[in-house]
Amino acid sequence: MWASLKKSLIVAPLYWLNGLFPGAKKLVPKWFHRFVLLRIVGVNRGYETLINHEPSRLFLEREVMPWVADHYHRVLFVGAASYTYHYERTFRDDPGRYTTIDRLALTRVWGADQHIVGPIQEIDRHRPAGFFDCVVLNGVLGYRIPEWNETGIVEIEDMRTTMKVLHHVIRPDGMLVLGWNPRDMAKSPMELGVMQPFFEPTDQPPWGWCKRFEGELRHVYEFYRRRGD
Repeated sequence: MWASLKKSLIVAPLYWLNGLFPGAKKLVPKWFHRFVLLRIVGVNRGYETLINHEPSRLFLEREVMPWVADHYHRVLFVGAASYTYHYERTFRDDPGRYTTIDRLALTRVWGADQHIVGPIQEIDRHRPAGFFDCVVLNGVLGYRIPEWNETGIVEIEDMRTTMKVLHHVIRPDGMLVLGWNPRDMAKSPMELGVMQPFFEPTDQPPWGWCKRFEGELRHVYEFYRRRGD
């Protein structure tokens, strides 16, 4: 009961203030905004249980992101959420190396210091050609949960357009880490023909060009090299 009362005493005034002055939350430090959402509102409650049942998520957090940070200087992560914000700690040596992008303005609080509000298909409006050494695009292609009104990039032509613009902002021989869900797509991006002529599989990562998980059919990671012009 005390926990609920404490939560309401802190959260209610914040909602009131934001309703009275819609731009007020921009004045709130990001660390404090996150603290309220994580520790008081509890937006990540149950997340640890979720990832402990999904080896693919643990793989991304504990193996892929550290490896990417060690091997690539400028990295773009597509998407910003309460369960991805801590990836920025992997780049604590130089936060400017790490950029996030999300089309929803409300997710800005979970973005990196270098954060872009906009769809990934428009990343070339924000960064010049060859700017990134590596892009991590996970759970975006084919993603859709109609009951939650959530949709990623689902049309074939939109996928191809995305690959074209990523080819533009990734340097030659740079890396694309692509995560997709067989539940969302019956065929792989390679089989759909959206990777050619922009990217080709690479065995550079220690896991080979494709990583699947025994007993988990829900997610696949693929590693691609950006082809030359």
